[in-house]
Amino acid sequence: MTGTEPLGGALWLRPGAPRPHNLRSTRPDWVGRVTRGLPASRLPATLGSLFSLCGHAHIACAGMAVDAARGRFDLPSAVARERLALQTLREHLRRIWIDWPRQLAVTQVPDTVIDEAARVLAQGPAFASTPADTTTWLEVHAIGMPLRVWLDAWEQDAHAWLTTWCRQATGPLPALIRHCRAAASGALPDVAPLRVHADAGTLRTWAARLQANGAAFARQPSWQGDCAETGVWTRLDEAARQRLNTPWLRLGARLAEVVRLALPAEDESAPTRCGTAWLGMGALPLAEGEAIAWVEMARGLLMHHVQLDGVGDSARIAACHVIAPTEWNFHPDGAVARVLERLPTRPAVEGRHRLAAVMASYDPCVPYQLDHQTSREAAHA
Repeated sequence: MTGTEPLGGALWLRPGAPRPHNLRSTRPDWVGRVTRGLPASRLPATLGSLFSLCGHAHIACAGMAVDAARGRFDLPSAVARERLALQTLREHLRRIWIDWPRQLAVTQVPDTVIDEAARVLAQGPAFASTPADTTTWLEVHAIGMPLRVWLDAWEQDAHAWLTTWCRQATGPLPALIRHCRAAASGALPDVAPLRVHADAGTLRTWAARLQANGAAFARQPSWQGDCAETGVWTRLDEAARQRLNTPWLRLGARLAEVVRLALPAEDESAPTRCGTAWLGMGALPLAEGEAIAWVEMARGLLMHHVQLDGVGDSARIAACHVIAPTEWNFHPDGAVARVLERLPTRPAVEGRHRLAAVMASYDPCVPYQLDHQTSREAAHA
């Protein structure tokens, strides 16, 4: 498309155009070509390198898929859950501290401000060579109050609490959330939350359709005959599923997940409300040499489907499909495409700010650009 398009592709948006002509992806379909014939043991590292953004989630997911296809998979270990929770927390913090100021601020943020934010973040306990408890750091630098109190209030009434907190709390983060509210308060389309991993029967049915349709279905997936959306607001273990139907509330949901991941589990009666058990992960053997695995990662639900040729240590990859959150949320007939239909063809400053808030809330794993208009990058390849 252009000589400046990233190697990993981009999302091209056309506000005001009808679906499916307002959103297209130029992400290259590398997975099948790169992995076919690869020794199965090398799949996790290969996909971790291929998908450098959230590579930890791809490594974990591919490892579980290969183990399950070999008949060796057990429940995720405590170490695996701890690693997923820590890496997801880090990804959230990077997005909030480094990317949100550029995406959500009403006026351009100087590079010096971003540099200082990066310095503060790098000195935080989550990024230490030996990661330490982040509770106190978050209470001081981000939330401004005890994390459990914040989470309790969020779970009781997300909208009322986010309104109160960002008005009363001090510091750059609540100020940013407060100032972007007008641009981020438009109602989002009512799209089904993706919970295909809720039970084994649903997963088997969905995987059979994936196997029948191959790469085309993996690039434009559907569930229950329609598009679905995935993100921090669609977690399987969310007990109180409030209707977080604006970008603003979904930005708040990311803050809530930061709090959940920083806190240890409260007690055995509610082990998944926070702590390392909050994020779902697992795998399911489908047939001999075939399995599907899933990981709830920073952007939503990640799934890997693998088929092996051979057995044991000599097994090689016969087929591999990766279905990332971006494929669901930025489907040509999906949630973001429906938002684009409502926007002016050539949005002015207010419209571009609204679009930036929508893109920040859905958080694609590649940059986006406006077709035939000034481009604006919303994510890093």
